[in-house]
Amino acid sequence: MRQLLQVWMLLMALAFVNDRCHCCLQEERSGLLEIKAWFSHAPRFYELEDWDKDDLNCCNWGYRVACDNTTNRVIELDLAYVNYDAFVAYDAFVKYDADLYLNASLFLPFKELETLYLSNNQLVGGLKNQGSLLSILFSLHRN
Repeated sequence: MRQLLQVWMLLMALAFVNDRCHCCLQEERSGLLEIKAWFSHAPRFYELEDWDKDDLNCCNWGYRVACDNTTNRVIELDLAYVNYDAFVAYDAFVKYDADLYLNASLFLPFKELETLYLSNNQLVGGLKNQGSLLSILFSLHRN
């Protein structure tokens, strides 16, 4: 009976540890929440509402985040069109003034990032942290 109890406790401990391993890294989860805050004024911000600090597994945060199946590291971020308003963009009489200055350090927590989509977000002007951006783009290209 005692051995059965020990085996059951070992199985429960392994199940708990295994369950904890299926979450994305805290560093990446925090990074995604910082990106969400950066886009907080964007017209399509609602598409990031699934990014929730209470959900420990950011790999389940919708189609804009993709993770590696074995490491649970974020490998793809699709942030295209988040800062884009189709109605205003095609209206010649309304000036759409929601330009974004990219802060490349937002993407530094994602060590295994392979694909980053940022198109149609009105990224303009000089980029902050250009060295970081070049490092990220180089590592993405290398993979």
